[in-house]
Amino acid sequence: MRIGFICNLTEADFKFAADNGFKVVEYNGNSDMAFTEKAKELAGYAKKYDVAFNMVGLFGRNYISDDAAENARHLADAKKTIDFCEGVGSPVFVTGGGDETGRTVEENCKRAVDNLGALIEYAKPKGIKVALYNCHWTNFAVAPDAWEILMPALPDLGIKFDPSHAVIGGRDYLAEMRDWGHKFYHCHAKGSLTIGGQRFQDPNPGFDETNWGAFFALLYFHNYKGDVNIEQHAGRWLQDLKYSGLLFSKRYLEQFIL
Repeated sequence: MRIGFICNLTEADFKFAADNGFKVVEYNGNSDMAFTEKAKELAGYAKKYDVAFNMVGLFGRNYISDDAAENARHLADAKKTIDFCEGVGSPVFVTGGGDETGRTVEENCKRAVDNLGALIEYAKPKGIKVALYNCHWTNFAVAPDAWEILMPALPDLGIKFDPSHAVIGGRDYLAEMRDWGHKFYHCHAKGSLTIGGQRFQDPNPGFDETNWGAFFALLYFHNYKGDVNIEQHAGRWLQDLKYSGLLFSKRYLEQFIL
């Protein structure tokens, strides 16, 4: 198990990773697909600095829209990102299930199975696994009520787990890890902090309220084979504290690596 971080695809981030003992990074695309044209350049950075991609994500895509043309566009974006994963050597592609739009979980799962199944089949020959992120960004499948339907129907589908999303949703992140950790392909370490019953700006891991010792205990319980990447999410952690925050959180989380 390795500690990585979400990079911005600059050579400076790869150099920082190499200089400070990070062996892995990830990238998450959203509205702009231009990153997919840079696979050769980025594979060069990965080789030059001996820093590997361990995940690439695509956020904000709706594979279960009532608009067939929208579905087709978004599936095409996903396949293009899977090709990018192959180009940079990422073993995991992460995306959402689609926009719930007032439908029941059961109906959304029924709509999602075929399209997610198509992505899994597209990725499999390339040696890439597909996982769902557990955040609400164009994604109905954030919690066990959806996983209980989708996972049996799509045995090769996994989960990218971030405990902060369960906290924000008022759920027990440790219970979700206990029950679903066997399906985790990738994990984020993103802090969460509640003050006076209100969500505060998400701090870096080690400055927050998450029980990271228990988090890692449950990963070991499930013999988790993936990595844990630091996600900096708000305020100064994305600005002047970016690199110093990454170094602190790396030191903090590595105490749990056996």
